[in-house]
Amino acid sequence: MRLIIEQGHPGQRQMALDEAVLILLSHDLVEETVRFWNFSPTTLSIGRFLSVRDWVNLDLLEKYKVPLIRRFTGGGPALHDERGEITWSVALRTGSVESAYQQIGEALVRSLKIMGLEGIFTPINDVVVNDKKVVGMAGAQRHNAVIVHGTFMFNTNLSLMSLIKVPKPKEMERGSASARVTNLSSLLGREVKREEALNALMKGFSEVFPLSQGELTTLELELARQLSYKYTNDKWTFLR
Repeated sequence: MRLIIEQGHPGQRQMALDEAVLILLSHDLVEETVRFWNFSPTTLSIGRFLSVRDWVNLDLLEKYKVPLIRRFTGGGPALHDERGEITWSVALRTGSVESAYQQIGEALVRSLKIMGLEGIFTPINDVVVNDKKVVGMAGAQRHNAVIVHGTFMFNTNLSLMSLIKVPKPKEMERGSASARVTNLSSLLGREVKREEALNALMKGFSEVFPLSQGELTTLELELARQLSYKYTNDKWTFLR
């Protein structure tokens, strides 16, 4: 299984690349893949089926000049702090998104344990420590292929969680985004650096998946280039 480690790229490139990997894996043209990467600049992403008006504080988004990207996967809004989180994506040949969540949840719990934290995978798609969410994930399926991606918040600027609005019924049920979410630095009482977080992810995922270092193919990069237009198009971003 291929392991790819990258630095930061704009959100449209990152979403297009994940979509390209899923499409090509569904045609058996690439390997199953684990990719660790991040958004640059800091970006807010929103799930495919959510309303921007209901879930995004557009005034603050404009104030802080944070780009907004609509994912091709479901799930809620996610803050991608370029200096405080690692985004990961896992592309598998598997029966369902839910079974992928379970495998990846185990890898994330092992990664947290390496850092001295007891994480719990809470179905459908969260990992929590001390009842605080530290990882969320979202997925999509195409034929026999699944991709799941999510965040690993090692030192996310939690004040930027105010970019996320929670509709009133959801807020009454779950609380505000800032109240439910934390980062690893806050849990450990010290500043966690990217290198430490990345090493923990590589070790934890290697205990669940048979990883070997790989590279992106020309086919993936070209398809991602073609798909990236969608993620800069307001018709897609403000679809709902």
